[in-house]
Amino acid sequence: SGDRVEVILGEGRYMTGLVEGLIGAKVGDTRTVSVTFPTALRDKTLAGKKAVFDVTVLEASKRSLPEVTDEFANEVRAGLTAESLKAELQKAVDSEDSKEYAPARNAALAKALSEVMDVEVPDTLVTNQAREKFAMMMADMRNNGVADEEIKKQISPENFLKYKKIVKDDIVKDFKVSMATDEIARLEGIDVPDYQVEEQMESIKQEAAESKEDFDEAAIRSRVEATLMRQAVMDFLAENAELEVEFIEGEEEFDAELMERLAAESLAREGELAAKTEGSSSETGESTPETLPVAETAAETEPQEAPVEEAKEGASPKRDVGSMSLEDKAYYALLDAGALKNTDED
Repeated sequence: SGDRVEVILGEGRYMTGLVEGLIGAKVGDTRTVSVTFPTALRDKTLAGKKAVFDVTVLEASKRSLPEVTDEFANEVRAGLTAESLKAELQKAVDSEDSKEYAPARNAALAKALSEVMDVEVPDTLVTNQAREKFAMMMADMRNNGVADEEIKKQISPENFLKYKKIVKDDIVKDFKVSMATDEIARLEGIDVPDYQVEEQMESIKQEAAESKEDFDEAAIRSRVEATLMRQAVMDFLAENAELEVEFIEGEEEFDAELMERLAAESLAREGELAAKTEGSSSETGESTPETLPVAETAAETEPQEAPVEEAKEGASPKRDVGSMSLEDKAYYALLDAGALKNTDED
């Protein structure tokens, strides 16, 4: 549910069906709209779930853009012209857009650097880094509640060799990228300002203090400096290299903040209705009909159960591999290969 929610009529901003159900409505009209929550919703209890909204149109307005003239630009800031205002706006938009695709851009640049770096990476280095990552993965398992005895069972030469094989390519690639960025920084005289390092260190230090975690200043400072230096080199390459940007269509964007709020309120309402239903059944000793009343408010939801596919026996569950860390990828790879035991199945 939601009160006085602003809905901008446009595709891809909200759950499927909301905008389509409001087209043609006038102020004072109430529409019953069937919608589907986005599959990309962080709250997976509602992701992809169907719902019914009773929406009352309280007011309507139309957005219009002013004509950009020299007079208008001068009103925005004295001395601006239409041309200089457009240039500043374009620069601001480009700056915001670059923040969104910078991770993908950096990943593409890193891949290109690793491919042109012809260097033999010692197996000792791969083994040492794989050992560190394997230890971190075991520590994460412990932090996530896996019993020490179960973790000990997973620590064996055979499991480590399987893990090393999985992460080797990423370790080799990262080593080559580190060598390349260090050399580019040296040749081009790229430095990271001290204040940027200190800002990052202070932020990490505060987070460690709040979470009561150990803070190894020397080790963390080294990682912070390396990360900032790599970012600076990537920015330098992006500015001086000829990059061809290819936009790949993915999932439509939507108003994530509104979706999360509606999802939370929908869950709360569903819980209240379930509690009322259970209380009514206890008092009468009879089953409660499945049909539930829909409250008449500005926007109320009545969640409906979406069909759930039963997992086939022996099949690996679907996972969002793209958002996983390297350790998570390796862990699930070992798990699916039978090298690690899933304690949740006990």
